[in-house]
Amino acid sequence: MTGYVEILTDPSYRGQIMVFSSPTIANYPWIQEAMESGTIQVSGAITRDSHSLLSGGSSLDSVLSEYQIPGIDLVDTRTLILKIREKGVMKGFISDSDEVPGEFPDPMLRDLVSEVAGNQIMTLESGKDLECLVLDTGAKKSLMRRLSTVANLTIVPFDKFPHSRLNEFDFVFLPNGPGDPSHESLRALRGSISDVLGTKPVIGVCLGHQIISLAAGCSTYKMKYGHRGGNHSVTDGTKTWMTAHNHGYAVSRDSMRGTIMQEKQWDINDSTVEMIGNPDMGILTTQYHPEGAPGPHDMDGFFDTIGTLVRNFNASR
Repeated sequence: MTGYVEILTDPSYRGQIMVFSSPTIANYPWIQEAMESGTIQVSGAITRDSHSLLSGGSSLDSVLSEYQIPGIDLVDTRTLILKIREKGVMKGFISDSDEVPGEFPDPMLRDLVSEVAGNQIMTLESGKDLECLVLDTGAKKSLMRRLSTVANLTIVPFDKFPHSRLNEFDFVFLPNGPGDPSHESLRALRGSISDVLGTKPVIGVCLGHQIISLAAGCSTYKMKYGHRGGNHSVTDGTKTWMTAHNHGYAVSRDSMRGTIMQEKQWDINDSTVEMIGNPDMGILTTQYHPEGAPGPHDMDGFFDTIGTLVRNFNASR
């Protein structure tokens, strides 16, 4: 029921139509400060009851109009979601006419990362004693804010890997982003990460988790309908955490055999690989979003773990 601003502006949703399962959406005004990027990233929004009349602030209807994003209200979204759950994720369109498009291009074939990633080098100084190189594949603002409490950040475009400056950084971080991690546009990035593994700590979240796994020789697959929302239970076999998810691809468990990647956590519902770690190699990745924006915050301790792993790895070298 909350977090619709963060969801609609999350770069990981680029090219997708968002179907909200909660009947009531946007029953509070649009919060500019909660935006995860500079624009709405979804291609469309489908709701059951989107409030257009609010006591103050901007309504979802007015914001969608401002960004020229189509939306449909008064749809039985839960019935639609049951169909998606049965048949799997489907291509679709939103139109104000009875005409059906002649073709349905697959957005996953697009170079979605290039559509959302920054093209400038940015720095975020937080006065920490660690220096982090972030390879921007469409990073959420909240993830960068939380990571900055661990290290000073230098954020560079994903296709501009600074090989000559690598010694300036204590670790490399790959954030979230949209699309297929095996897309051709990410080939050079996967190769660069493969070269770095074992020589410098490499941390990943969401798409970053998948790219690092591919760089280590694992494979990924497209899920039937992905994991979306803030209510996914993850376990290590002893403890269980509620986590925020947004991914349509996952790392194949079978493909991890014989690689340096070690499974640490998995999804309770379908056993999807959720955390991979190898302290000796300086690797730590999560499929979920540990910053928990808009929530939950069960895995906030992940960021403390980053600092410990990086310091221990670098001290051992």
